[in-house]
Amino acid sequence: MAEDEKNQSIIVSGESGAGKTVSAKYAMRFFASVGGSSSESNIEEKVLASSPIMEAIGNAKTTRNDNSSRFGKYIQIGFDKRYRIIGANMRTYLLEKSRVVFQ
Repeated sequence: MAEDEKNQSIIVSGESGAGKTVSAKYAMRFFASVGGSSSESNIEEKVLASSPIMEAIGNAKTTRNDNSSRFGKYIQIGFDKRYRIIGANMRTYLLEKSRVVFQ
């Protein structure tokens, strides 16, 4: 991304309970720390704080995972020239409404 100055994508996939959500959280934390600042900016804090909010709305207990994501997330993160986060856009898709409502 920094070398070619082109948009990049990270796709996290795997079986149920494989740790996709946790891996995505680690990636988000990495990008929040890349700018080299010792303290996170307000935007970085908001981006990182969005995950627990989305989990509270869209996760449910399953036989394999007590906190299983019942939806997909598409997160677009914008960076400045110094690799600091300047904004983010999150879209959700494929919410399993029946599991979230009835469990």
